[in-house]
Amino acid sequence: MENKIAFLKKMTPDSRSVLEECTAVKANSVRFFSYGSNMNEKKFTHDMKNKIGLVNKTTVTLTGFKRTLSNDSEGHGAAFSIRASPSDRVEGVCHDIPIELLEVFLRKEGVLKGDAPSYRLIKVSIPYQKEPILTLCGLKPVSLDRLSLSKAKKALNYVKESIKGAECNDVEHSDMVEMKRELKDIIKTKRSTRDSR
Repeated sequence: MENKIAFLKKMTPDSRSVLEECTAVKANSVRFFSYGSNMNEKKFTHDMKNKIGLVNKTTVTLTGFKRTLSNDSEGHGAAFSIRASPSDRVEGVCHDIPIELLEVFLRKEGVLKGDAPSYRLIKVSIPYQKEPILTLCGLKPVSLDRLSLSKAKKALNYVKESIKGAECNDVEHSDMVEMKRELKDIIKTKRSTRDSR
């Protein structure tokens, strides 16, 4: 395994251990649960340098978790994460990432940032999915009302792209629509504060 996936050394021990466990079961690809902008196949394909789209895509529900727009992101201002919440559920898509493209995917997601990764890998259980499922959990908490105006605008664009993906995959996304409204209010308030100076 170490020889096959050289980038393992660039991962935190917890993410590495989860990935090793999953690739021991299925060595040619890894099954992922995506719940944010990765559901938007056009954006995902572009972000993956046109090397792959959403392979073996299935719309699924993850129970016991809540989707939040709470992870700091250089590129997106703020990005989605999930957190344990026993009474909640998150809809998204499961899809395969071939082992040969795993490094590109994990680098894009900020898992391979050495001592300061943006996300960590966690294993989750989803009904009717036979193999282990990995997903991403944010490591850089951010509060939306503390975002700068430029980061709030980026976050709004990110949420809009995520909503497009949710709609295309028939994923329940009322929480995303609410976050879009909240960001619009934050942007409006920040603009009026800036203009009144």
